[in-house]
Amino acid sequence: MIPFFGLDRQYRNLRKEILDVTDQVYSSGQVLDGYYTRVFEDAIAQRCDREYAVSVNSATTGLFFAMQCAPAVDIDNEVLIPSLSFPATLNAANTREHLVRMCDVSPDGLIDFGSLPTTLSQSRVAVIMYVNLFGNTVDWERFNLETKFFGGDNFFVIEDAAQSFGASSRGTPSGKMGDVSVLSFDPTKNLPNYGSGGMVLTDDPTTFNLLLNLRNNCKEDEHAYVGYNSKMSEADCAQMMVKLAHFDAWQKRRTAIAEYYNERLAAYVDLPGTTAGTTHAWHKYVIRTPARDRLQLDLAARQTMTRIHYEKSLPEYDLGSLALGTDNMLDDINHWEVTAFCHECLSLPIYPELTDAEVETVVSQVRGFFSA
Repeated sequence: MIPFFGLDRQYRNLRKEILDVTDQVYSSGQVLDGYYTRVFEDAIAQRCDREYAVSVNSATTGLFFAMQCAPAVDIDNEVLIPSLSFPATLNAANTREHLVRMCDVSPDGLIDFGSLPTTLSQSRVAVIMYVNLFGNTVDWERFNLETKFFGGDNFFVIEDAAQSFGASSRGTPSGKMGDVSVLSFDPTKNLPNYGSGGMVLTDDPTTFNLLLNLRNNCKEDEHAYVGYNSKMSEADCAQMMVKLAHFDAWQKRRTAIAEYYNERLAAYVDLPGTTAGTTHAWHKYVIRTPARDRLQLDLAARQTMTRIHYEKSLPEYDLGSLALGTDNMLDDINHWEVTAFCHECLSLPIYPELTDAEVETVVSQVRGFFSA
């Protein structure tokens, strides 16, 4: 069988390093808010060219915190998100009293720049929470040009970078592209924690201090507003530093696999999009084909595991339908590009521990399906 995930293989490769550093943490007696937390936050901030980084227990919490940092978001404002993402994006967008506005996506699943002018000119958007999907990023320069034309200095921009750590847009790293950026270290990510975990990044000292308070029950402000308990443990952060030392080598392997897939599958399926100027992180390798369901069944019968990211667009969930509001409902969701994407997308295995033989097998099986 070719598994979809390779976390067990990764652990076998790193077992001694992981156990050694975990023993150091537990032997010290400092299991929260210690040396490794600071070192890991500093390392991620440096990689993302940020002034500040705050570790949290998940990217979902990080997105909630990012929304709390957005100024003056009330019932008269709107939060704009793309129609395709993991529902955590939608959950976070709904945390304050305002309308959630959704726009369509381009064929690669990213926010559709063609829909932005109409959306921004006919709305009261105060916050834009855009999403980098599957390791690809938006064109950050174009994003700035598009939004600034409509008074971009008034928008609070949140980069949902849960899937794009290690990517960059024309030299700007993912994690840098917004007033606040949120990373994920979920076990399914390309820098995976064994539990969960996330990071919120900013260059603004006021936002940084608010984030520190939010994750620590707002103790520093004498509990003047609602706080949370949201931290990564010292063991988590120590283990992540072990993994971070291997990250660049892992990314090279992911890129090599993606390039092999691209070369061998171009004639059979629609390949994953890569935005012009983007260095792709290849968190996922997502093809598109109208024969998606039959292909997935055929691969499963041959013991190659795949996944569908995502089967539903955000407006199709009950929360998404409610969030849209009666004055913001789409005339016909079935005409959206996002609907076609959800019917055609299929994620193939891509992780550094895949063997060359397994990669070749995946290619052979996909090509065999279409050649039968």
